[in-house]
Amino acid sequence: MTPGNAPEPIGLCARCQHLRRIQSQRGSTFYLCRRAATDPRYPKYPPLPVIHCPGYEPAEPTSSP
Repeated sequence: MTPGNAPEPIGLCARCQHLRRIQSQRGSTFYLCRRAATDPRYPKYPPLPVIHCPGYEPAEPTSSP
């Protein structure tokens, strides 16, 4: 598999509008599911990669100028 078509290592979260990336002072990256704040069915930091999630909602595409 080539880098251009390799799957995202964090799964669906990479494209979900509920994702919040958190960078620690030591350089580690954590992936917070913001749905967890209002719905206890969702883990705050889900085990990755997430292959299936009933709360997945695609993020709005960003437009380039």
